[in-house]
Amino acid sequence: MQTNNLNIDLLVGKKIRLRRKLLKMSQTTLGNALGVSFQQIQKYENGLNRVSAGRLMEISDILNVPISFFYADIMPKQQPPYHHDEAISNREEYLLLKRFRTLTSIKQRAILQLLSDPNESF
Repeated sequence: MQTNNLNIDLLVGKKIRLRRKLLKMSQTTLGNALGVSFQQIQKYENGLNRVSAGRLMEISDILNVPISFFYADIMPKQQPPYHHDEAISNREEYLLLKRFRTLTSIKQRAILQLLSDPNESF
């Protein structure tokens, strides 16, 4: 069990690093937003320090992803399929979906029409 927890800590840390780098954010910037040093961010990202649930919630808010983003690759395969929010792994997909959801159904259909295959129907 101890080894499994360490692996999860490391995988969560890698997802923090991935998302932070996708946003072109430094460890110092993330640390300042959390009120911790960049060294503490390094420890989180390297799996040396466990990220508490509350801290992970803060990180998910700052990095603009659902908390499930950090666990998406850890979940066992026999679980039900991911909810669409959990499968989003980059900023562009997230922003596209977030903005798409604010549109009226008519505008959503128009966007889908622009993106669709002419042989596909809705």
